[in-house]
Amino acid sequence: MLTLRNSLILFSLALATLVITDIFVPVSSWWYTGIVLVLLILLIRGSVNIKTDFYMKSLCRGDSSSKTVSLTFDDGPDVTTTPVILDILQEFNVKATFFIIGSRAEKHPDIIRRIHGEGHLIGGHSYSHHFFFDLFSRRRMMQELLRTEEIVYRMTGKKIRLFRPPYGVTNPTVASVIKDLNFESVGWSLKSKDTVIKTGDLLMKRLKKKLKNGDIILFHDNRPWITGQLRAFLKYLHEQQYKVERIDHFLHIRAYEN
Repeated sequence: MLTLRNSLILFSLALATLVITDIFVPVSSWWYTGIVLVLLILLIRGSVNIKTDFYMKSLCRGDSSSKTVSLTFDDGPDVTTTPVILDILQEFNVKATFFIIGSRAEKHPDIIRRIHGEGHLIGGHSYSHHFFFDLFSRRRMMQELLRTEEIVYRMTGKKIRLFRPPYGVTNPTVASVIKDLNFESVGWSLKSKDTVIKTGDLLMKRLKKKLKNGDIILFHDNRPWITGQLRAFLKYLHEQQYKVERIDHFLHIRAYEN
């Protein structure tokens, strides 16, 4: 698997080979340009695709030999949609993981307490969910994660250690902050695309087609149209005899420091 480290090693070797060759046989500048472009493509791909583990290790799926999946929700809490989702999860006796935005949690402590009180897990998803979060300085990024951790601690008495990078974007700064805070990065293997697919039939068709054993499934609990589809999907999982596990049990990890 290509990582930042071995990509840089390969790039250095290729560049050195070109330079040495160029001493004896003229080499077109296009070769140098091509090598640089390949490295840039690898860096961008590794940044936007959390499953590649290019900059850091992220847990993106569970045991594929077991007919078990785990549900996760991003970008909440939402004052309207999250309580309905909690009602549906309770109806099906399913536990999920909510990767919350700190600034939204601050405004809705009652929902955070309900998520925790009903046995679901809470992870961090930054304080601001800023579009350019991955370009923040190391100091500002760390402040965002610690501020979100403190908000959750005040409301639940638990120190979170699960984190999902906004938009699933990673880079060396994100990797460094996650390592220093001893957080666990959690990605996904199945993206519902509920941020863009608003039609129930299309969403269900996608989920049924893509679903595999061991999937970590990504939903968003700030999209009002997801509630009907979630109920239909949970019915489908039950009919297909899938087991839904909370992500700490699913991945055999600790969700909290205490």
